[in-house]
Amino acid sequence: MNTIHKIFAAFLFLGLLGGEAFARQAESDSSKQAKTPLAFQKPDPFRFDPFGKDLSDTSSIGFQFSFVPYVGTNGMYSGNMVNDYSFNLLGGYSAGTTRLEMAGLFNINRGDMTGVQLAGLFNQVGGKVDGVQLAGLFNSNLDSAKGVQLAGLTNFTTGAVDGVQIAGIVNFSPKKVTGVQIAGVTNFTATDLEGTQVAGVLNFAAGDVKGSQAGGVNFANKVNGFQLGVINYADSISGVPVGLFSFVRSGYHSIEVSVNEVLPLSLAFRTGKREFYNIFFAGIRPEGNEQVTWSFGYGLGTSPRLGKKTYLNIEVSSEQLSQGGVHALNLINRGYLGAEFKATKNFALFAGPTVNFRVYDTSYPFHPELFTYTNTKIHNDVYYPEDLGSQFWWGFKAGFRFL
Repeated sequence: MNTIHKIFAAFLFLGLLGGEAFARQAESDSSKQAKTPLAFQKPDPFRFDPFGKDLSDTSSIGFQFSFVPYVGTNGMYSGNMVNDYSFNLLGGYSAGTTRLEMAGLFNINRGDMTGVQLAGLFNQVGGKVDGVQLAGLFNSNLDSAKGVQLAGLTNFTTGAVDGVQIAGIVNFSPKKVTGVQIAGVTNFTATDLEGTQVAGVLNFAAGDVKGSQAGGVNFANKVNGFQLGVINYADSISGVPVGLFSFVRSGYHSIEVSVNEVLPLSLAFRTGKREFYNIFFAGIRPEGNEQVTWSFGYGLGTSPRLGKKTYLNIEVSSEQLSQGGVHALNLINRGYLGAEFKATKNFALFAGPTVNFRVYDTSYPFHPELFTYTNTKIHNDVYYPEDLGSQFWWGFKAGFRFL
């Protein structure tokens, strides 16, 4: 224990000497500028201002070592020194870093950080970052970041980002992001993105995106690229949004009313772009008994243009057909190839053949009858182990669309 006390006392003594040297150097500099109207102000040695923007009281030094802020070779003037190399046993406080800074717990810089900054818990920089930041919990910067930021939880900047941000939870910037953001939960930019966002839950760009977004939910204004996610939203997109539900405000969306060989009435909503869209639909067959036959399903499609007012429809879908409640597997998987004619801007007629493949639970005896008003013929009826059966037939679909 006596050895530790001696080491601590030695560094405290060095810190006091360093502080006095800094003061003498500052006074010497001010005496050389005696002709200037402003008198020299000796810096406040114990001012702790990690978010301050006034760096007029700083000086540079090649190397420093500290245990915690103010206990090290820069002493009580730690916050006034810009260090080339800075090593902090637990944590450090400085005016900035130009090459390398390492700490067991945290680094706090009032001004800019250029080079490499490593911390077990967090890095806090009041100015610009140009280089690499690695922290166990978070990196927080009150200006722009250029380079690489890697944090276990969060990367936070108030300025633009040019480079790579990787975080376990959130990457946040209110300014433009140029490069790559990868986060376990959310990537956020309040303006434009030029590059790529990848997130486990949400990618949010309030402005335009030039590149790509891949995540659970993707949100952007104008997208020059593509979106890949469960839910995609964009005001407009030059590429293709691929997901379970994609909504492009200036894209393709329509309501469809149709009839097929199984159900006389089906309603569907299509959304996305004509190059690739999602289909949500439900159908019904009114019957005399109390338990009506109905269906619900989901599909994907593409609709290339054939002529000025005509389009080709290529779609695949799957729907559960039930009577009353949903009690057993009874899926009708359908492929559709049809033609669409746009009679007006917001109204179209369509028709075409379908190929159908039903998979159902053979142990359930109360499946609804398939064909009650058409003479459709089943071509292949097969039974499999584990109470599964399949059927194949040709069918049709026709109707109209609007919006």
